[in-house]
Amino acid sequence: MRLVRTLFLIFLAIILVVISIANSENVSLYLLPTDLSSLMGTTISINIPLFLVFFSGIFIGLIIGFVWEWLREYKFRVEANLNEKRLSRAETELSEMHAKDNKGDDVLTLLEKVEMKN
Repeated sequence: MRLVRTLFLIFLAIILVVISIANSENVSLYLLPTDLSSLMGTTISINIPLFLVFFSGIFIGLIIGFVWEWLREYKFRVEANLNEKRLSRAETELSEMHAKDNKGDDVLTLLEKVEMKN
């Protein structure tokens, strides 16, 4: 499986390098449309290679997707934390109840504490 993953990553890297070489011409990116920038009297632009525009668009899309998914799963993380706290309290109560039942036998109490932790 590791070999397949490595071969896939090498293949992907070769494809990305070929795309970068094929699209290395500079393009102008403008902050505002031409009509709006002439109305405001300023033209803000930057000249960068086309492949950087392409790859930065993919990168920004991935970041937006990751943040969106992290925000969407917030309620599930909160619920999981609450369930974990409830389970911890229930295990503590159960071990206390077993300790009360076996109050006279210290060996059984110790064995049950060890058993509860596992």
